[in-house]
Amino acid sequence: MSESSSFPAFGSRYQPIRKIARGGMADVFEARDLLLDRLVALKVLFSELSTNPTFVERFRREAQSAAALSHPNIVSVYDWGPANSTYFIAMELVEGSTLSQVIRESGGLAPQKAAATAADVAMALAFAHRHGVIHRDIKPSNVLITEDGIVKVADFGIARAVTNEEDLTQTGSVLGTATYISPEQARGEDLDGRSDIYSLGVVMYEMLTGAPPFAADTPIAVAYRHVTEAPVPPSKVNPSIPAPLEAIVFRCLAKLRDQRYRDCNELRADLLRYLDDLPVKTPSLIVSGAPTISNPQSGLHDRTQFIAPIDPTSTIPAIQPEPEQKRSKKRRWIAITVVVLLLLLALAGALLGPKLLAAKKKPAVTKVAVPGVVGAQEQGATSSLRQAGFKSTLNFAANSAPAGTVIGERPSGGSKLPQGSLIYLTVSNGPGTVVVPNVEKEQATTAEAKLLALGFNVSTNYQNASASQGTVVNQSPGPDKAAPKGSTVVLTVSNGPAKITVPNVTGLSLAQASNKLGVAGLAVGTTTSQPSTSVPNGDVISTSPAAGTQVAPNSSVNLVVSSGNNTTVPNVVGDTQSAADSAITSAGLTVGTTTSQPSTSVPNGDVISTSPSGGSTATVGSAVNLVVSSGPGPTTPTSG
Repeated sequence: MSESSSFPAFGSRYQPIRKIARGGMADVFEARDLLLDRLVALKVLFSELSTNPTFVERFRREAQSAAALSHPNIVSVYDWGPANSTYFIAMELVEGSTLSQVIRESGGLAPQKAAATAADVAMALAFAHRHGVIHRDIKPSNVLITEDGIVKVADFGIARAVTNEEDLTQTGSVLGTATYISPEQARGEDLDGRSDIYSLGVVMYEMLTGAPPFAADTPIAVAYRHVTEAPVPPSKVNPSIPAPLEAIVFRCLAKLRDQRYRDCNELRADLLRYLDDLPVKTPSLIVSGAPTISNPQSGLHDRTQFIAPIDPTSTIPAIQPEPEQKRSKKRRWIAITVVVLLLLLALAGALLGPKLLAAKKKPAVTKVAVPGVVGAQEQGATSSLRQAGFKSTLNFAANSAPAGTVIGERPSGGSKLPQGSLIYLTVSNGPGTVVVPNVEKEQATTAEAKLLALGFNVSTNYQNASASQGTVVNQSPGPDKAAPKGSTVVLTVSNGPAKITVPNVTGLSLAQASNKLGVAGLAVGTTTSQPSTSVPNGDVISTSPAAGTQVAPNSSVNLVVSSGNNTTVPNVVGDTQSAADSAITSAGLTVGTTTSQPSTSVPNGDVISTSPSGGSTATVGSAVNLVVSSGPGPTTPTSG
């Protein structure tokens, strides 16, 4: 059975061959475009997402706009449509790795490589922005690097088909999306190309340090940190990062979009200046937003204050002295203004004094009790305080309580305060790290459920392996490793043993057939010669297994090769007559006359001699006459 037969075809055009990835919204297959006979990447939307008409309409519009983006650094979108109760996008199949795989395997990129990669991404985004398409989901898994080192940005067709609310609630891709979200996207505001610049800044940060700037247990918490907190300077994590490149990253990460690069062309120009050892056109460090920062590798909040240094090149313009005549006029007007103000204050005192005295006698401001919210979930706690008329602010800390639980309240519940007062809440980040269980050799569905129950996110890749289909063959982090709760565990799942189709080598020479089988990943088994009047000498007559059969890699294919019109007469002396007939026929010859002859040395029924004799050459189809023993006795001629 062919490998692709287990996957339904999409329409009459796309036949999936093997599953190569599973994302938060879709499965990705390597597929064959039967119309154009080429391989494509087929992204098939999860069926549960295909039932929302609004989503499907946006998906259609964005797929069509993405298909119009023809650029060497953008993965081409060929086609989209409905099939099998869902929707698909057919796009360019890129042979290589995702940037997330490169970061995961290397722990980070060298500054020059990171800058060059970011410059290529910026060029792709600049082209898309000029055509009115904002990506909205820039992250390492959407940046592909071909085997030749070409950078390509993927998923323009799907990124804008997800609303901000769905970005923060979709299982699977949630944390990945929230990790790279811009502050304005987290707040649900209208977006422009500068949102993609912020996300690219997060990707650059991760390329340089090996980890994104913000991490937390929930997507909402990650998005909150993007809005309110400043990141740890990447040079604090990796001291080898040059200051100019760090300045570029921080300008991209400015909380206010007006403080970022105006567009991706300006960003790319600064990256190219850095790569050419020229001064970059951005201050040495830009950090906007709340002064708190966090450790990107711990996932916990670090409350160390960070104050951006003043650019040493900035100057304060000198104040020029005013002419004497202007200073004199200015002093007169100041004196007149002071007198008028004193008169107005005296009049106000006379008119308002009695009222102010009466106001002092009014009762004190009414105070209300602060609701006790320790033990409640973050959202419920802030809602209760808001309904009681109080404001609240959140701090996060590692704690054994479940993530999102309020573990501290100041002032405490029951205190009486004026409405509008600010209440400080401390919220649990969860227990910190969790030991990753061993899920290798388990079914993928069982492994995913086990990891999700422990608070991990799961990313699944598929590859051919000797293990049965659907079995986990590798995991990262490995078994019994401690990992932050909420981090991603990457599973490699078997697609089953790979299958190879035996190519058709009939009519090829033995050398050509051997080469073609070798290229297909197969070996030549036994080679048998057989005469043929239709196949030239030395060419292949047939194979076993036959052409089109699905076999395992490195399997042997046996060949039957033509010996041409001439064949060798088999030596059948001493064989029984029936065995001799069979051997002669197999050699491409026919049995001629059979003559009986008495013999005291050859048993009755066995062949005494042949004409032509065994070992001689004869034309294919010619006759071989037999002399067969009749045992001791008189000779009786017979005809065959």
